[in-house]
Amino acid sequence: MTFTPQPDQISRLWSAARAMFERMGAAIGAAASIALRERLAPEELQLMRGFLRPLELLVRQTVFIEAAALVLARHQRLPRLGEIKRLPKPLFAHMPAPPPRQSERRPSLRLWPQRAPPPARIRQLGPPVLVREIYLERAREAQSRRLNMVRFMRPPEPLRIARRIEALTRILEKPLAAARRLARKLRIQPKLAIKLATRPPVRSGYADEQALGLAAQLAFAAGIAVNDTS
Repeated sequence: MTFTPQPDQISRLWSAARAMFERMGAAIGAAASIALRERLAPEELQLMRGFLRPLELLVRQTVFIEAAALVLARHQRLPRLGEIKRLPKPLFAHMPAPPPRQSERRPSLRLWPQRAPPPARIRQLGPPVLVREIYLERAREAQSRRLNMVRFMRPPEPLRIARRIEALTRILEKPLAAARRLARKLRIQPKLAIKLATRPPVRSGYADEQALGLAAQLAFAAGIAVNDTS
């Protein structure tokens, strides 16, 4: 199955995403001003999430559509007639300098699906008796304490909203770079394309329903094409 999205369809989706981003900025303000706030009122938080959720879905699906097109375009290339001879490079020549350390990671929009949680375990009744069971019980208690600490260490809600806005800004500025990163992962695990293509819809009064419908249609076709082995 071939998948060749029209350039005007892709540009239409990105134009719709940028228009939604501008409307969101006019309604809720800039990310820098939101990050400086201590708390958000419930109605403000509902408004921000009402803009962010459909916009994030549209951006994720559009990036996936472009990434799938890159994967399929590479598969359709003709094989090389001869081998490419590469000259050996001298060791430690033109070695790049290590990147500067950053105290915090830059905000990024998750494009890859999260791992499924482990299945539920059947725990025995009563205290552990075997040595292995004692160690497992201690490990579970330590993990529970770490999870409780992480909940208290989460950044405040205004900062999390600001990071989501900044992550969208980075992708809207360089969408092709995000599509190339996702395409590299899809070449390794093409079966997850269906999971990326069938993201659950988001209902919001601030969404562009026509753009979301077109993105869902193209994303589903892209997921089928990436997994087609015929």
